[in-house]
Amino acid sequence: MNTPELKRLMQIGIIVRNIDEAVANYEAIGIGPWEISVMDNSVPPFDDLKIDGRELTEKGPIIKTAMLTIYGLELELIEPIADSNYKRWLGEHGPGIHHVAFDTETPYEQFLAGWKAKNGKEPWVRGEAIHGIMDFSYVDLREELGLIVECYKNLQPGKSAIPYDMKGDIVK
Repeated sequence: MNTPELKRLMQIGIIVRNIDEAVANYEAIGIGPWEISVMDNSVPPFDDLKIDGRELTEKGPIIKTAMLTIYGLELELIEPIADSNYKRWLGEHGPGIHHVAFDTETPYEQFLAGWKAKNGKEPWVRGEAIHGIMDFSYVDLREELGLIVECYKNLQPGKSAIPYDMKGDIVK
């Protein structure tokens, strides 16, 4: 398997049963404010989203997310809505850390091709040209690394997919 150059830890993804309750719990201990949104594959930029290597036939909300960036690291809370790998994960493992995300540039496609050749699987979830800034894929590396890795390919080098510096200030 080709090894991607994992340039920077960007995100920790956490599956929760209820976004509103989880956000309230985090804010009660001083972590917030959060930006809440819904990933809906019937509208851009998620209309070409693939799960388990297939485009989704049913359109609509998939997950509800809450995002917070702190010191250049994004925390993502994920509440599954539709039947998907997120909902299966919650059912099998309960709430908790689901993935960590890294920024990658050069070997992104080669890494995905190598992973597919080794395992015979497409990425668990794949999104292309999200906001015109990045591609992303979830790759199940639990056997190799003990976790699911979300890899990013920055489509606009020099422009961060997550527009915050290490202090949490917006990068212009």
